[in-house]
Amino acid sequence: MNDKEPLYCAEQIKIPPDLPDILKNYTKHIIRTQPADIMTCSAEYFARLSKQRTQMGKKLTNHQLEAFYIKVSKLDRDMITRKEIEEACNHASVSPIQVNDVISLGGWNGEKIPWLRFWALLVASASGTLIATIESVCHLLSDNGNLPSAPLMEIISFMAERDPTQDQSKIQNLLKIIGSSGPTVNADMAMVSARKEVK
Repeated sequence: MNDKEPLYCAEQIKIPPDLPDILKNYTKHIIRTQPADIMTCSAEYFARLSKQRTQMGKKLTNHQLEAFYIKVSKLDRDMITRKEIEEACNHASVSPIQVNDVISLGGWNGEKIPWLRFWALLVASASGTLIATIESVCHLLSDNGNLPSAPLMEIISFMAERDPTQDQSKIQNLLKIIGSSGPTVNADMAMVSARKEVK
């Protein structure tokens, strides 16, 4: 269709495939931050998003996310320093801009950062939605179809708290289902349960 051709019907309108996710994430950001000046906040949000996409080129890959997780999980601590986060991200080829954006988004102003929550936001930046993030986490942490329950539950709790559109009673039900499996949970079962409970 010629760009200068007039629009006569809805079938002529082509919606870019990434537009719904962009608008959903933008709306969540505005609802979460409640800015006094929406126009300025919006301009800053889209400028940062554009800069991030320019710097990174593509979304983070599963290989990058897995490399970060493996490196940091070996430290065997819940909280690590910003320097350790930056070193692990450098090891996984995650850009410094994305590191700063995730730290800012997480609201971690101090020297210590909860690395699993940081990683959850990295996964979310590559996934887009909560359900896609949970599915990615299940794939990344799965070992022969099973994954550790505790980190999955922490990630779901953390991400759901940040999403005002989620029904928290359904999230709690999902956490009970996963927790009842013991220290490990079947990845497929966790994903099926998540699809039932998460918007």
